[in-house]
Amino acid sequence: MKGKGMDVEKMLEWLKKYDLTELTIKDGKFQVTLKKDSRPASFPHQSLLAIDEAVAPAAPAKEGDPQPVPAAVQEAPGLHEVKAPLVGTFYRAPSPDAEPFIEEGDRVEVNDKLCILEAMKIMNEIESPVRGVVRQVSVKNGSTVEFGQVLFCIEELA
Repeated sequence: MKGKGMDVEKMLEWLKKYDLTELTIKDGKFQVTLKKDSRPASFPHQSLLAIDEAVAPAAPAKEGDPQPVPAAVQEAPGLHEVKAPLVGTFYRAPSPDAEPFIEEGDRVEVNDKLCILEAMKIMNEIESPVRGVVRQVSVKNGSTVEFGQVLFCIEELA
């Protein structure tokens, strides 16, 4: 749309350059308004229950990865391992400046949020499949987790 006066590309440059959210240009009977959505981008999210079935062990640990769950913790009766239902990035809190959903020693109920796994820009809320006390957080915040990797150990309560 070039010709008389100004072109649309120039107006788009102004929106960017001057951080405008709206720009209206009138020229006689002709008028054009450009608007930029100023709302922050939101990511779709979904809730997932952690997987319960036995799966193949995760890939060998790399330097800086959390240590595997100690055998003493794994063998404790009534201890439930919450495993990753998908590959993704593990987040303990809903945002970088927020408190973690849960800490070791916290009581949780079925469907309480434990963490978020981000996969392909979708925030998947992982919920507790059992009622109990969190005995171990097995993954470091911001780490990549594999399908079936243990995220938490929860001592089940009757």
